Amino acid sequence: MAKRQTPEIVTFPASDNPAVTTAAYVADRETEKYLNELLPKWGYDKSRIVRGSIQDAIRDYETKSMPGVLIVDISDTPLPLSDLQELADISPPQVNVVVLGTRDNVGLYRDLMDIGVTDYLVKPVPSDLLYKAIARANGRGAVRGTDQRTGKTVAVYGVRGGVGATTTALNTGWLLANVYNRHVALADLNLTSGTLALEMGLEPSSGLAELLTGPDRLDNVFVDRAILDAAERLKLLASECDLETEQEYDSAAVAALMQHLRNRFHFIIQDIDRNPPAVAMEVLRTADVRVLVMDPSLASVRDAARILKLLEKDAEAHKTLVVLNRVRSGGRADVPLDKIAKFIDHPIDMVIPFDRKKLALASLNGEPVARRKSPVTDAYHRLAAELVGQRDSKRRSSWLSGLMGG
Repeated sequence: MAKRQTPEIVTFPASDNPAVTTAAYVADRETEKYLNELLPKWGYDKSRIVRGSIQDAIRDYETKSMPGVLIVDISDTPLPLSDLQELADISPPQVNVVVLGTRDNVGLYRDLMDIGVTDYLVKPVPSDLLYKAIARANGRGAVRGTDQRTGKTVAVYGVRGGVGATTTALNTGWLLANVYNRHVALADLNLTSGTLALEMGLEPSSGLAELLTGPDRLDNVFVDRAILDAAERLKLLASECDLETEQEYDSAAVAALMQHLRNRFHFIIQDIDRNPPAVAMEVLRTADVRVLVMDPSLASVRDAARILKLLEKDAEAHKTLVVLNRVRSGGRADVPLDKIAKFIDHPIDMVIPFDRKKLALASLNGEPVARRKSPVTDAYHRLAAELVGQRDSKRRSSWLSGLMGG
């Protein structure tokens, strides 16, 4: 397991409603210092941040007016749901509660939302997520429990078989969860021959197949049964159906599942099955971010150009990233790298170098190659950073220029 990074301090615009007071009851000195540093920068000058529990908050505000936004830390709370319900009982409707904690549990998150909590964030909390959570709480007024978290769908599509789409989906998802502290669901949409579970050392279930072939039964219990735990913030949906049994699903079933997962994860990464093509294209077309994976072969370049042409009409509403995978040292390829972007009429957004030994070892160990430091890992870091909006364009340009001999 990769070591968690200390949350990066990000500067955001000051609150447009600084009159709303904020109070925080946190369990440790590090979180106290973190909030004391961030909240004034965001315009919450009247913030009160103390070391304390939910019960301390209840005692403090049982007989006096409460702040508009209340942050509570349940890290050391033995019965968080009971205490939060007690807090909710004394809270006016206009008070919005943001909960911090260390437990990454889908059931806990759902229970907290049912109580009326605005948001639940797992520590260490990235500053961008904290800012958005407080901003939502700041602007929600008297409406509680109706603000929906909306995660992004990321469709990873190999323009041809064997170009490394599954590897790209796996490593990007792993980094988003373990380095960028996002909640991520990986969905292997190949129900018969998908390899995500195999690559992660997990045993696939029939759950995803049942979700896609019976979308009318979609609910939290059904989804929870299908989810496989890959890491603290990384979940997997994967099935391995009998080759002789037809497992057909349509794009509407995928859309229904994605909409459900949006409310529970920051990113839902779809490893798209290329068959049937009509379903694959519709899933790809409607994703928030479309990641096309290709290699430098002539056939791959041709197919990438064809697919990008199909995606042109949705280009403004949906982001498309082109990943050039399996680039050998020195840029040796059927098509020169400096000609590929021109031929496909789209920038090459990310270049993944080819390291057969490291990829084979990672696969053998049932782990992402991104767990180990290497140029391949660096490239996947850049892709993950792009998805969370922390693009390092200078570093990317330097890398691409080096491969192209510029």
